[in-house]
Amino acid sequence: MPTFEEKLVRAIKRKREAEGLSIRALSAAIGVSFSTLARIERGEGQPDNNSKIRLLQWLGADAEEAGLGFDNVAFVHFRAGKNIQSSTVHTLLRAAEHLVQSIGRPSNRGGQDVTEDSSSNNGDSLSKEELERAAEKFRADLGLSHSEPLDSLRIEADGVRVIPVGKADCLDARIIGQLKGKASGEWSAMSVPLDPDNEKWAVLLNDTHTVERQRVTLLEEFWHILLGHKLTKIARVADAYGRTYDKAEEHDAYYLASATLLPKAAIIDAVNKKHSSERIAEAFGTSSELVDYRIKRLGLWREHVGKQIRLSSD
Repeated sequence: MPTFEEKLVRAIKRKREAEGLSIRALSAAIGVSFSTLARIERGEGQPDNNSKIRLLQWLGADAEEAGLGFDNVAFVHFRAGKNIQSSTVHTLLRAAEHLVQSIGRPSNRGGQDVTEDSSSNNGDSLSKEELERAAEKFRADLGLSHSEPLDSLRIEADGVRVIPVGKADCLDARIIGQLKGKASGEWSAMSVPLDPDNEKWAVLLNDTHTVERQRVTLLEEFWHILLGHKLTKIARVADAYGRTYDKAEEHDAYYLASATLLPKAAIIDAVNKKHSSERIAEAFGTSSELVDYRIKRLGLWREHVGKQIRLSSD
């Protein structure tokens, strides 16, 4: 009897060829890399659970006909490493369920069974100018000048409750222990809609990380919520758990978090004054790695590291 993975590969190849799609075109459509899809079709590897979910979503009704399926068990915003373990995803799923049951208003359809947002931006990233304007307005609404640091852990947003995992009295002690213990390095935050209309949220924040990391992580979650980004799907496939995510929206949320913490005018001024990344980070309460990212995204890295250019005399 063919395995789940073998049936999946056959169904994918059959539908891809029937629709006249190349592997590269399929890759662009579903967000799984070309090299991964090519290896899978050649039988040289198996998709991980995150890729399986994307492939099954693309198959749609054809998945059921092929004897394939998966359980849609939760929709959240999710900040974690790409190689997060299935057991950690499962623990976060249990945490999401506890949050909805204890402080939310569950859907009368049961659990976290919500419909994916069909009005999403379909993977189109905002322009750099749009991102910069959004970050500037965010800071202006908080009454901050470009030279003032922002402690995002003090932000209060309407309808959003921030819950550090170490202080989560609404979670089971075993869940807290797992998320603060061996799984702590695999996840940063999870935003859970507390009502069917996605108007109220709980942000579960990993407070075992450094304060600098928590600041940028929390801002990412705020921006996912404020921009109405698509919810990440957590699903169970073949007795393991995986998730989807949108690369363009993840990029936008991280860019906005960095731009909100490190305003453009302040970074330009600091680079012109030859300030080090460490000095800038200390002034704004961030990591030097985030400062480096911000400087590079603003196109100021050459000036920052002092690389001179000239025309040869030949």
